[in-house]
Amino acid sequence: MKIKCVELELAYKYEVELVTDGYVYGVETAKPIFLQMLGKSNVEKVGLLCLDHTNKIINYSTISIGNTDSVVTSVAQIIKIALLSNADKILIAHNHPSGVLDITSDDIKITQKIGKAANLFQIQLIDSLIVNASDEIVSIREKIGETKNDISNL
Repeated sequence: MKIKCVELELAYKYEVELVTDGYVYGVETAKPIFLQMLGKSNVEKVGLLCLDHTNKIINYSTISIGNTDSVVTSVAQIIKIALLSNADKILIAHNHPSGVLDITSDDIKITQKIGKAANLFQIQLIDSLIVNASDEIVSIREKIGETKNDISNL
């Protein structure tokens, strides 16, 4: 009997020039990256930054693209990319084309799901951010008062 053998790997599609030293330590250092990648979009998008154990950026991925007021976020896709990237830490963000940076209960629920799934693979979810076209950003961790570096257990 013959069986098919498979191998998974990431395919790097393109590179983007960012104004950064290549490391992300929190909201302020993640802000310019997510603003550049998501902020001006007229539809909601979810972005993922994968980091190594020193907080050096491994890669960025647009996880999903929605419509003007919602986006479906695939927890499995986020974890798959993080694992294939050998990420120790991740940051996620999505944009609000409306400009309103209110954190919804859905934002908190999906952050919790991502955090719990990441924990299963010893990946630290540093934060979940929301950006808009006015170059504003809000941290879900900061808004709910979480002081640990890991928001997996919100």
